[in-house]
Amino acid sequence: MTKKKKWIIIAAALVLLGGGSVFGYTKLKSGETSGEMPQDQPPPLPTVAVEMGEVSKAIFSAGTVEAKAREEVKPELSGKVEKVFVTEGQRVSKGDPLFSIDGSDAALELQKQELSIIRAEKELAEIRNKKDRITAEKGGKIKEVLIKEGDQVTPETIVAKMVNTDYLKITGKFTAYEAERFKLGQQVKVFLSASLSYIDGTITKIDLTGAKEKGVGGVHDVEVLVKKPGAIYVGDLGEVQYTDPRGILFASQIATPFENPDDIDLYAGTHGKVGKVEIENGDEIQAGQLIAKMDMSSVDLELKEKELILRESQLTMEQKRRDLAKRQVTAPISGVITKLNVTAGETPDSGKPAAIIMDTSAVYFVAAVDEMDIPSIKLGQHAEVYVTAFGNKPFEGKVVEVPKEGTKEDKTVRFAVKIELSDTSEMKHGMTGDCDIYVDKKENVLRLPLQAVEIVEEGKGTVMVKDPNTGEPMPKEVAVGIEGSEYVEIVSGLSAGEEVVLNF
Repeated sequence: MTKKKKWIIIAAALVLLGGGSVFGYTKLKSGETSGEMPQDQPPPLPTVAVEMGEVSKAIFSAGTVEAKAREEVKPELSGKVEKVFVTEGQRVSKGDPLFSIDGSDAALELQKQELSIIRAEKELAEIRNKKDRITAEKGGKIKEVLIKEGDQVTPETIVAKMVNTDYLKITGKFTAYEAERFKLGQQVKVFLSASLSYIDGTITKIDLTGAKEKGVGGVHDVEVLVKKPGAIYVGDLGEVQYTDPRGILFASQIATPFENPDDIDLYAGTHGKVGKVEIENGDEIQAGQLIAKMDMSSVDLELKEKELILRESQLTMEQKRRDLAKRQVTAPISGVITKLNVTAGETPDSGKPAAIIMDTSAVYFVAAVDEMDIPSIKLGQHAEVYVTAFGNKPFEGKVVEVPKEGTKEDKTVRFAVKIELSDTSEMKHGMTGDCDIYVDKKENVLRLPLQAVEIVEEGKGTVMVKDPNTGEPMPKEVAVGIEGSEYVEIVSGLSAGEEVVLNF
């Protein structure tokens, strides 16, 4: 009940009390004189008796009705709405899909980030696999060194060209039919014209395309590699020959000279910066011999930088994945969709919530309590709430939340005290009203109406009683307890049944 409503009721009660006192006093006087009251005597003073009863103190405050929970839904992923799964007024549960956003752009960004991670992992692996030296895979004579100090190399970089001095090669000339009889790796004989002797060789290349040569006609080259026996030199002549299992001899059409074998490419086999080159042109080297030392001074720093880049890329990709997962927007709470501002094919208005969901399973009255009263408010205190839309109907409730911080309004500070209501079936979010929060209560104590006591200071007050000799009103000091909105507790100074004069 609001203070205004209570004052009306109290005033009416006092009028009745005052009238009763006047009537009783008049009857007493008429019994004494058996006649009417003299016109020149003053009317009797209205009094009220001290009684036993309940005294309660309440703090009055205005406020508004709020649902248990209210969430404004905004998509975290930008883009057009792909599909809407709900309608306004529909009840949903937490986690239910509301609508989806076109995530093609986010998917493309995710693919780009995945490529970035693959690239970063490759670069990191290269650094981790860096070797501190370059060595020869085979032995031979260095024909040309192709690197110098400070050069950057990769595993595919050719660092030098080398000739294998233990071997010579000779190219036999055959017809197309004969060339088709040979196979790579096949063992053949080479006839040495000068010594009229044979040495063994291995076929390393077969030209099945062929070409015309002057004086010979169409020929197909069959290249044979032979190990130097010590008495053969570049320029010596020989013929490649082969006898098949049937005894048929295949021999090159003309004698051809021996040549050095093809150059052998030596590869770096690692990434990084060349430090010191350890070979020169013309050097004879063995397999496994050191070719160059690598500059490893910046490897640790490069490794840390690449690890950091990879970690950043992984975190970014994880964020992209989360963004893509957000393309389907779900209900953050269970409740009723009170507003829906999205349409399929359109981009949501960034200035408005895409949807509003309210949980009306419980309703609260949020009272704006003045800072002077907030120290008296405690959890669990009983309250009566009057919602403007329902007139004088009281709604029972209890205090369930007392905030630690207030909000400044004009020159005062108010605290939003939350009161849980028991009967909420008719209430709507946003309704206004006021309430009484009962902060103190005593039962079966001496009490007087608020209008019968003048409070002097905390715990002390005065009342007006009749002088037993003159009948005139005289002040009397009393100790008071709870000061309610209707009654004041009398701690001492009066007894039950004693009458005091009402003050108007």
